[in-house]
Amino acid sequence: MRCAAHLAALGDALASIVFPTHCPACGAYVEERGGWCAPCLSRTVQPHRLAVSTEACAALDGAWAVGSYAGALGKLIRDLKYRGRRGALPYIHAALLAAKLPQEIVSADLAVCVPLHAERQTERGFNQAELIFAAWLKAQGISLSESLARSRATAPQYGLGERARIENVRGAFSLSLAEKGGALLAGKRILLLDDILTTGATLGSCAAVLRKAGAASVYALALASDRS
Repeated sequence: MRCAAHLAALGDALASIVFPTHCPACGAYVEERGGWCAPCLSRTVQPHRLAVSTEACAALDGAWAVGSYAGALGKLIRDLKYRGRRGALPYIHAALLAAKLPQEIVSADLAVCVPLHAERQTERGFNQAELIFAAWLKAQGISLSESLARSRATAPQYGLGERARIENVRGAFSLSLAEKGGALLAGKRILLLDDILTTGATLGSCAAVLRKAGAASVYALALASDRS
């Protein structure tokens, strides 16, 4: 799988040289790689606050998505996550930088990405949430902390109902070995990041660990969501 990811990345690099750049939504020609045409960027980047499950609400102070999973953002996530196409990242970064997000999101003290299980990360070769948000976090001046670990493998959330999703991730996250004391998190405003938000079960489970470690607040941000 890692070899396939490297080949996909090489293919993206070659494609950027050989082929002209296009808007990822409509295919119109744009001047630079990672660019969108203005109408598609406006339609795609629509930050909105999300309703999440009751259990997630108990740990999260709020959850936001940059746009809808149905459309260009969803395709970019799938290209990166399942096909290893890092050529999707410039378009994702441009969308994030264009998003006008609320103060509670951009004023976070620390960011934490939802972790993958070690076996899944080895297989994939990366954590997609870290790649998705890296450039945006740097632009905002928010440090990324590896404070969470996935302590057991879980089944994919896709296709599960809300209650099954909650049970699937219950107890699946813990503080990382480097953060067992929780000192880095105590009293901090934490921004919890993931690629997709559906019911919020995964983010809620992660947030519960962060709150127990003393985080003052935990807001979640996903690149895309399939719910309003």
